[in-house]
Amino acid sequence: MKIQEEFTVAAPADEVWGFLTDPERVAAALPGAEIGERIDDDTWSGGMSVRVGPVSAAYNGTVAFELNEAERTAIVRARGQGRAGMGNADMTMTSRVEALDSGETGVTVEADLRVTGILAQLGRGMMQHVSKKMFREFTEILGKELGAD
Repeated sequence: MKIQEEFTVAAPADEVWGFLTDPERVAAALPGAEIGERIDDDTWSGGMSVRVGPVSAAYNGTVAFELNEAERTAIVRARGQGRAGMGNADMTMTSRVEALDSGETGVTVEADLRVTGILAQLGRGMMQHVSKKMFREFTEILGKELGAD
């Protein structure tokens, strides 16, 4: 499933970039996400819990960041194995941060999400609805946190 989102944050690009490339801050702002220990320079253990319609699923796995500081582009790869045999999830997400003339920051996100198991059986429409809701909650928290400085 492909996910594409764009949003604007009323904060300087350096602050937004700093937030989006900090695994602990991202996990704290993403509903259901947990960040664990650092495995290497770019990889952390973690987990994710999500509710799609009547079904809840939880995953344990890893998240790895590949950063291009000069272009403010981040590629995040997350892989998880479902707890209690719930299937697997694999996501590759590319985020781009751009300073706007207004002093705000534009962010574009493109993600490819692959899910197996029970969540895959619920259908694309339900998965897109939940991903949009989670994304909206994340951007609200991001805006509040950066706006509080």
